[in-house]
Amino acid sequence: MTRTRRNPASVVAVVAVAGLLLSGCGTSVGIHPGAAANIGGETVSMSTIDDTAKSFCKAYVKQSQTQQQASGPLPMGTFRSYVASSLAQRALGRELADAYDVQPAGDYDRQVAQYQAALASSPASEREAVVQVAAAQAYLQNVQVAIGQRLTGNTGTSNSDVKAQLQRGEVATQDWLKDHDVSIDPVFGIDVDGGKFTTGHRDQTSYALSALARGGVEAGSSANGPPSSYTSALPASQTCQ
Repeated sequence: MTRTRRNPASVVAVVAVAGLLLSGCGTSVGIHPGAAANIGGETVSMSTIDDTAKSFCKAYVKQSQTQQQASGPLPMGTFRSYVASSLAQRALGRELADAYDVQPAGDYDRQVAQYQAALASSPASEREAVVQVAAAQAYLQNVQVAIGQRLTGNTGTSNSDVKAQLQRGEVATQDWLKDHDVSIDPVFGIDVDGGKFTTGHRDQTSYALSALARGGVEAGSSANGPPSSYTSALPASQTCQ
């Protein structure tokens, strides 16, 4: 598994193109009221998504200002989509860790320590939000590595060993998913395929109603992120600034 080192500002900046703003979308189908995601036996609530997105937004703004990379307001829906995907990955990782009785491999703790050190002066809620969101993929992958180690007996630490462990853990993830339900509110535009999470997926159970919401869908599909003309049309409550 390739170990990527990023500073907090570069990590949180990816939310500028990570998701879709879908305010004004149709009602959700196939998920419990108040739930953003159901992963096996674990539920991630909408309130958790909202609270985490707000804290993550504050951390993003501070880090951008510190590194003089401020780019103006961003749609809060972008943050919510990225947070929903990240927390769903974490939930999957916890379910897998319980199923196989493992803890994430050591590289996860090292990454968390880096975030905690870099954000030492930030409030605890913001540090926790960044760790929960930005390190979510690392958590899931390191759980998969630990599963691979258990199933193969290979506890080596070379790149080839870790790659083989991860691949075995990914197969175990796919096997687990065959017997467990995973559902994410379609408002977030997230698809899960074999344990891989991608944004930008749309189905006919969730669709933009207003002109502004349709603009969000179009803006979210752009590789350059939403244009300032779109973001400036949003009320302050729907932007991160």
